[in-house]
Parts: sequence; C-alpha cells; structure tokens
Amino acid sequence: MKSAGRLRTTILLVTLLSAACASPTHQPRDWSEFRGEGYEYFQREEVQFPLVDDPLERSNRAVSAVNRGLLRYVADPIASGWRILVPKPVRSALIRAATNLGYPVRLVNNLLQARWRGAGVETGRFLTNTTVGLVGLFDPARSRWGLLPSNADMGQTLAQWGWTDSTFFTLPLFGPSTLRDGLGTLGDMPLDPTFWLFPAGPAKTFVTGAEHVGTMTDLVETNSDPYQLVRNLWVLSRRGQVRRFEYDEDESSATDTLQNVFFTPDDPRFGRRARSRAVTIPTTGRDLRYELWLQRRTAPVVFIVPGLGAHRRSKNAVALAELAFDGGYSVVTISSALNFDFMEHAATTSVPGYAPVDSRDVHVALDAVARDLERRYPDRISGRLLMGMSMGAFHTFFIAAAEDSELVRFDGHVAISPPVRLSHGVQELDGFFNIPLRTAPEEREERIVSLLQKVVSLASDGDLEPGNPIPLSPGEAEFIIGVGFRLTLHDMIWTSQRMDDQGVLQHPLSRWRRTPVSREILEYSFMEYLYAFGLPYYREHLPDEIESADDILERSTLQSIAEPLRRNERIRVVSSANDFLVTPKDVDWLCDLLGAENVYMDERGGHMGNLWEPRIQEAVLHALDDLAARPTAR
Repeated sequence: MKSAGRLRTTILLVTLLSAACASPTHQPRDWSEFRGEGYEYFQREEVQFPLVDDPLERSNRAVSAVNRGLLRYVADPIASGWRILVPKPVRSALIRAATNLGYPVRLVNNLLQARWRGAGVETGRFLTNTTVGLVGLFDPARSRWGLLPSNADMGQTLAQWGWTDSTFFTLPLFGPSTLRDGLGTLGDMPLDPTFWLFPAGPAKTFVTGAEHVGTMTDLVETNSDPYQLVRNLWVLSRRGQVRRFEYDEDESSATDTLQNVFFTPDDPRFGRRARSRAVTIPTTGRDLRYELWLQRRTAPVVFIVPGLGAHRRSKNAVALAELAFDGGYSVVTISSALNFDFMEHAATTSVPGYAPVDSRDVHVALDAVARDLERRYPDRISGRLLMGMSMGAFHTFFIAAAEDSELVRFDGHVAISPPVRLSHGVQELDGFFNIPLRTAPEEREERIVSLLQKVVSLASDGDLEPGNPIPLSPGEAEFIIGVGFRLTLHDMIWTSQRMDDQGVLQHPLSRWRRTPVSREILEYSFMEYLYAFGLPYYREHLPDEIESADDILERSTLQSIAEPLRRNERIRVVSSANDFLVTPKDVDWLCDLLGAENVYMDERGGHMGNLWEPRIQEAVLHALDDLAARPTAR
C-alpha cells in the first residue's frame, strides 16, 4: 500500500475510534403557563423538526473549520484553475473514466445487498464503457442503451444489513461521514484499483471532486452555519440512498413554487465574475460587502435586494443579476435585511422583521453603495433602478414610498412576487411547516424524515426538468417550503441573539455546540418570534411608536404606505395570481393601487416558481426597460 493510502486509512481509523459520546440534552422554555399578548400561538402544537444527533459536535466543528479553510484557500483556487484550463468536455470525459474505475466497489456491494439486477447492469456498463466507450471516457451504455448506474458502497451495504443510525463525524480533509460509512469506506478501499496505484487515487479524487468545489465554496460563504447545513444534507442523502421512494405528481401553488430550483445562472461562472466591494455603513460604522457586475460602457445600474434571509450571492440573486446584466444593465446585489451578512454589518436593530426599520436600513445601505459607485465609476452610470424579490420586493415598496428621504432616489422600482401583508405571509408559512400534524403522532417523525430524504434524493439523483411537475404531493411541497423558511427564521434568531441576547433562549449560544439551542430555536414559529422577540424589543426601543403587536403588523403592510405609492408612477410588479403569500383581494388591491397596466400577474407560478420561464424573464426585462426609458429590442 502506498503512502497516500496509508494516510487516508490512518485518518479514518483515528477518527472512528473517537466516535462514541452521548448526545446533548434539550430543555426548551416552558410556555404552557404564558398568558401574555399572543399567548394563543404558544399554546398551539408545533411540529418537532428532527435534527441529526451530533455528540461530537465540538470536535466536528473544529475539523470542519480547518476543512473550510483548505477548501477556500487551497482547493478552490486549484479547482478554479483546472476548470479554466481544461475544457468541460475533457473534464466530463475524465470524470466518466474515473467513475468507470469504481466498478469493483459497485459490483461487490450490489451483490452483498442482493441487488442482482444492479450487479448485472454495472457489469454491462463496465464492459460496454471500457470497450466501446474507450476505457470509460464516454458512456454509450447510458446514451445508447439506457443502462443507468446502480451505485452502491459498503456504507449502504451496512445500512441494508440493519445499521441505519450511526454517529456523525467530520473527517480531516475528507469531510462529513459517520461511524458506519467510515468503516464502509475502509471496506471499499481495497476494491478500488486506484487505491493501490499512487498517484492514481489522489488524481481520481481531484478529477471527480473539482467540479463541486465552487458550489461547496459558495455554500460555505453564503450560509450562517455551513457546518450544520452540510451535516444535515449529508446524513439525509446517505439515508435516502438506501430507501425506495414513491413519487406523486399533483400540481398546486406549492409545487409551482418549487420550480424555483430551476432559476439559476445560465453561466455557472457568472457569480464569480462579480467585483466584490465593501462600503462603510454610516449608521453602524461597519463595512458591508456588495457584488458588482459592471458593463464596459455607460449603463443604468440595477440594485437587487433578494428574498427573505437570502445572501447577496444566493442562487436566485445571481440568476436575476445575470438576467439584468445580459439585458445591458450594470448590476449590484446586497444581502437581505434578514440575512446574517446584513444583520451583522448594516442593521440598526438586532431583531429584524419590522418593515419600516428594515427597509430604512436597506435604503441606507443602498445609498452608501450608490455613493461608492459614483466615486469609483463617475462616467459609467447613467441611472439607478431598484429591483427586489419577495421580501426584497416588499422593502422595495417602502423605499419607493420614502419620497422625502435624503437618501438615494431611484429612477424606477421593480417588485417581483411581493407580499402585501407580512402577517398573512408568515401565518401561511407557519401553516405549511405544521402540515405533518395531520399525521398520527407515532408516525410523524418517520414521515418527516422520509420526506426530507426523498427531497434530497430528488435533488441529487432525480431527473428533474423545468416545466415538468415536481413529483411531490401539494402537502409534501408545502411542508418543504415551510421547512425552508423555518430554517431561515432559525438563522435570523441565532444571529439576532448572538448580537443582543434577550434572555429568551434557555440554551447557551455556543458556536461550538449549537445543536441544543438549534433545537430550541426551531420550535419558534414566525408568529411566536414576533411575540417572544420582536414585541419586547420594539416596545423598549420604540416606545412612542410600538405598544402592541398590532402596531408592528399594521405598519408591516403595503396598505400602511398606500398614499405615497399611489402617487408613484414608476413602480412595476411581476408576480403570480396563485402566490400563496397573497390573497385574491391583495392582488386586486395591488392592481387598483398601481394600475393594472403596471402589474404583470401570471396565472401560475406560485411564489417565484416561474422565474426560469423565458416569458417571465421578458416581463422583468420589459419592466426595467420601461422604467429606464430605453427602447427595447425584445
């Protein structure tokens, strides 16, 4: 065995030997006797979101932090250079050849799992691709004869044999694993021919992993807790690989919304072409970063504010930036007012969610960015347009209504899928998250875990195509949407209480042991967040303005700023009539307020689920061109 193989085996064994500790206990605050304002929300039953047990969390996080440093400063530059120098067809061929060499691992484990057809398919694929496919550089077995891979490894085999739950840990250099899968990896190593031939093993690992390094780097940099996200996704993915799921296809507003996964940049490298700048925010004295894509010639700048809790480099923000940039605009993105990046650097409040304050903070940040651009590029900017998505669109309305503000003024405003009343939107999302309450209590956790595994399996292995129904039932899709927003709320509460601990949470806010407090935070709904965190905070900090939760809710509606909006003729809306964040009355009110000619309302699409469609993208570009007073060729 060569030195590389011995090193990997040693790392695995040392880490496996340390994987034996008890899980931390969880004791949330008892709200059963609470009778203050909003008590009815605390008495309602809430779904208990299952988190991965992580008794080794402290050491796992330490190892993960080192791995992230290596990812960002070593692996990412090397992989980026590889992707630039080597054409994609060549890279894809090498990945196919490297995958072909893993045939013995897949064959043996298919046999051990009694998957006779899978073993036969893998043998057929190997023989075909090794000969006709030129040692695996091409995949005629799939392209010509439809033989799909039957992936299997020793970790899956052990799971099939009954070892379903296992302690999670993070391997130095190699990332997430479990005791079961780590032992499985040791069992698979001798079956892999590249294991015995240095440097074939490291070369195979590099070739197959380089394509994913950029995605992993973006995930690390755009999430407040990448460790927890990677851990949960990895464990669900591994568990999902040993299950067989049944899929449903029933279109609804929720399944329409999930089509949003297809709204991604056409050019995967577009996001990395941005110039990342920092500007000092006058109200906080801290530096906030923004992303800039600048046209070579003079052009209007589109400032993009993404949806609830989204990062400036999130998938949707970058895709919308690419759309505007390809339309001839320079583009800026900043993070949402409810994202950790914005909260830590540009927010004047530690408890976001009150629209007048949040939108003012966003406006201040946009003003600082606009001044920075004028200073850096005085001859490259011919105008300024503001475009927001979802919560960013809601804040766009408030900024449009700030007529007398001394801050930057925009030539026009485009709102994509804006909510009209936050109270309606968040109660819908709370309801989505609690869909599993319809299931019997003894079956609930298993159904939740199974659904989450199904979604991860779909994302990694499913042949999903834009426009085809997402193979989930309406209830399943609603729960997945509810989970996504509840996790965003979790990150908000974590960041908020790290900035200013109000004493609501019972568990310590430790960066190295977050699982207990994460379990506690996930028990708070959006409405409970309002009463437990928001109301006490604003009563203290804005006593002349806020006396009750109704004051917060009434001022967090577009109706509260209707008059200045009615006088503003430079607002355009692109949305969907079946968006669950608005009611039919909200849609009618919006059209009456702005004029039906200024509102593009698609019949379907749910909440931003149709943004991948060319006709919706044309509507967005038409709104920008109309406000920029430029002739359009579209």
